[in-house]
Amino acid sequence: MTEPDTMQTILIIDDAKENIVVLSRLLKSQANIIFALSGEEGLKIAGTNLPDLILLDISMPGLNGFEVLEHLKQSQTTADIPVIFITGIPDAETEEKGLNLGAVDYITKPFASAVVKARVRHQLKLQRLTTALKEANTRLTQLAMSDPLTGAYNRRYFLDALKKELERVQRYRHPSILMVFDIDRFKSINDNYGHDIGDKVIIEMVKVSTTMLRKNDTFSRFGGEEFTILLPETPLAEASQIANRLCMQIARTTIESGNKALSFTVSCGVTQLRDDDQSPDSIIKRADIALYQAKQSGRNQVVIADDTAPLVSN
Repeated sequence: MTEPDTMQTILIIDDAKENIVVLSRLLKSQANIIFALSGEEGLKIAGTNLPDLILLDISMPGLNGFEVLEHLKQSQTTADIPVIFITGIPDAETEEKGLNLGAVDYITKPFASAVVKARVRHQLKLQRLTTALKEANTRLTQLAMSDPLTGAYNRRYFLDALKKELERVQRYRHPSILMVFDIDRFKSINDNYGHDIGDKVIIEMVKVSTTMLRKNDTFSRFGGEEFTILLPETPLAEASQIANRLCMQIARTTIESGNKALSFTVSCGVTQLRDDDQSPDSIIKRADIALYQAKQSGRNQVVIADDTAPLVSN
């Protein structure tokens, strides 16, 4: 494994300045060193700086090392920072207590310099590997819920979000909206201009749409040229305005295709989530019916579903 481009950081928490000086000189080639002279100060620094490793003394006035470690483990921000106890208490019972509280290692004073350097090096390497694994898992999670062409949320993520939003609607009775968009005559775009241009149309449509939405709105590629927008806590009248503005903005958008500027439009069906909806399918069905009506009425328009109609079970 290659060495990281930036040095990692070690936080030393010890009320004895001479111990901090010795450890700093010993470890300065392995990491950036920061320090605290009390448990209380150490907790503040750890929460702010998020060091890669903490070297912690046990016997300190105020909060002792055990109490500091307990606080670290109780905070989601600092719970995963590895802690090595460095202490002058050599008995097995104290060591066992520290390890049971979550310390990764225990070094007694007076300590051998080579041992400290080796154990610190080992923990820093483990922390690099752990960080890399977390970043890889985050990327995999992002890929699992994203459309590879546009980066928008995919169908799986949308269906899960819609299910959760329906549960909130049924519990709190707040207004929430589902919009279903479809690019008009998309097959003709692919046939006449090619699939590369078709992909550009989709990408540009997503770019325009996402810049017009709020952070809490969920924009997803439902499939092919069909997209969904979930707007939590949004009245129907406001959602209608948003949908119409979006349609108008997309209609003004052009894609370069050879020497031509290609424009395109979308049609939209809008429905409000209802507390008597039995499943996300019934909501999607209402929005799809409204979308179909928009297509049949000439495209490039918004149709609001008849949300007062009784539900029909499948």
